[in-house]
Amino acid sequence: MQIAIVIERMDPFRGGRETSTAQIAAELARRGQKVTVICRQGVWRCEGVELLALGRRGALRICRLKNFIEDVQKTLAGRKFDIVHSMFPLPGASICQFRGGTVPAQVLASKRKRSILGDLAVSLFEPWNFCRRKMGVLERMVAADSGTWCLAVSEMVAKELQEHYGRTQNVRVVYNAVDMPPHDSPERADHRQRLRFNLGTGPNDPVFLTVATNFELKGVAEAIEAFAEWYHSHNGQINGKLVVVGRDRPEGYERHAGLREIGSQVVFIGHSDHIMQWYAAADAFILLSWYDPCSRVVLEATRWGIPSITTAYNGAAEILAEGGGVVVESPKNRKQVVAAMDSLADAKSRAERSAACLKISPRLSIERHVDELLGIYEEILGQAGKNAKPSAAGRSNPDSPGAAESQKA
Repeated sequence: MQIAIVIERMDPFRGGRETSTAQIAAELARRGQKVTVICRQGVWRCEGVELLALGRRGALRICRLKNFIEDVQKTLAGRKFDIVHSMFPLPGASICQFRGGTVPAQVLASKRKRSILGDLAVSLFEPWNFCRRKMGVLERMVAADSGTWCLAVSEMVAKELQEHYGRTQNVRVVYNAVDMPPHDSPERADHRQRLRFNLGTGPNDPVFLTVATNFELKGVAEAIEAFAEWYHSHNGQINGKLVVVGRDRPEGYERHAGLREIGSQVVFIGHSDHIMQWYAAADAFILLSWYDPCSRVVLEATRWGIPSITTAYNGAAEILAEGGGVVVESPKNRKQVVAAMDSLADAKSRAERSAACLKISPRLSIERHVDELLGIYEEILGQAGKNAKPSAAGRSNPDSPGAAESQKA
């Protein structure tokens, strides 16, 4: 099978959808599929996968997006693929996987996490967010074309497609997946002992971990506030730590912790190339997302038997429904978050939830994800054969009505 995977950037070290895409492409190639990753810019190499970087054209981001779509359409028209699998809404693709959720849901999240004045500011300035407006146009085009299958990474995203676009036909939920080393690897105990010693925590002191690149969106401030309340409720009798790993600027959050007299208990690591070591050091994971289609980091923690606290605004919360963690209504519901911290600070409760995580773990593997993708690919090709419709490459022809409309939008 000739498969084209389309994504704007291809640098797996950035994490998120780029890491997921790399793992999917590698697994497809391992199974003997012929995979071409088409991107604007890419630095990734993998045996059995062709990386086709089309280059960056345009000074403004919106121009680069429009030019990339045009370049992709021309490339697809000149080559034959059985399946065109796009990681963003690309008109004419066989499949569009909504890894970032939908634009209307992103806008709602921007308003949700702000005050009334902030909500008004989002409403005023949103029309000037040209890239998001363009992505919204592309989403509407894809949603209107029943010939393009829509893959949602969680039931939450599938509901968004129905609510905002009325799309239910050829919509499938294929949960995100993560590739992880064995949870019982011998190195894990060594990393745990070393890092916890550096943190100044004993074997029974709870360590909460959060990993994020956008501290505001992932509720780091709210996690600090809840941790402060939890920590002070124990009158300093528990030497708990909150470890924050991520690229974002920590200065304001460090002051936030200092004002709550927990500056020494909240540790900011910055970007780390050794994230597995920090998972090894943690007892529980916390991600108070204001919006997350299906957070990879919660899935990673779950696969390693680490129970999580997250919000109902995170599609990965659906995975925790079987006991692998605690789901709170909102980052602002501090009472629920503090209660969840209390629960996961208890060794017996934590052990029960850890066992539930490991039971769920096989369902979060890349192998399972690719099994489902291949099944959908075969179904699409089977339907195309029965209906004698143009191939995926034909659907992506820049002279087709959908492609022409996308270039005008």
